[in-house]
Amino acid sequence: MIKLFQFKLCPFSRRVRFTLEEYNMRFVMIDEIIWNKRKEFLAVNPGGSLPVLIDEDDNVIINNYAIIEYIEEKHSHTTSGSSLISGDLISKAEIRRLVDWYDNKFYHEVSKIILRELIDKYYMKDRIDDKSPNMESVRIAQENSIYHFEYLSYLISSRSWIAGDFISQADIAAASHISCLDYLNKIDWDKWLEIKNWYARIKSQPAFSSILGDHIAGFQPPNHYSNPDF
Repeated sequence: MIKLFQFKLCPFSRRVRFTLEEYNMRFVMIDEIIWNKRKEFLAVNPGGSLPVLIDEDDNVIINNYAIIEYIEEKHSHTTSGSSLISGDLISKAEIRRLVDWYDNKFYHEVSKIILRELIDKYYMKDRIDDKSPNMESVRIAQENSIYHFEYLSYLISSRSWIAGDFISQADIAAASHISCLDYLNKIDWDKWLEIKNWYARIKSQPAFSSILGDHIAGFQPPNHYSNPDF
């Protein structure tokens, strides 16, 4: 069976989980606390990053992009169902452009900063001098998110889903980052009603249900987190 090394509040792990669930691919999750630098995990991935997938033939696939492309290629050969990177060349390019927007631009300007201050420092508190979250950095990241949420609102006001008429890897990438922020209660949903409606549709997807059941020791999600209807 497929094995997925992941961390519950890692947006890239969430994207892989969502994709595997969407394609009904059986897998087991191995929760990895990367800050512990576990020798057994470093033997699998010397870079120490997540996610890591080991397939049924014990092939090791490392890196969010590599894993997703692997799953998409495998899915296209094993089922007649629609792909999460579908359409003509232009449509596929648009999906990949928006995936890059969230996994790079949004990540570096918003989610990475918030996760670093609130999550990384929590798990590294015995190894670093600066143990307290820098709430000014968190505030700046939340200010950065305004531009991104305005752009997301624009996209979903003119399309059925982020990249077009069908749910795609663009939606999954965006939802994976946004869900981490939502778990930490860092989104004022009253200001972003169009995004809230889109995210409610994401939360209603069966493939997303396990993510809504996640709980991290030391961090309690807001009451609305696991409710598909908020």
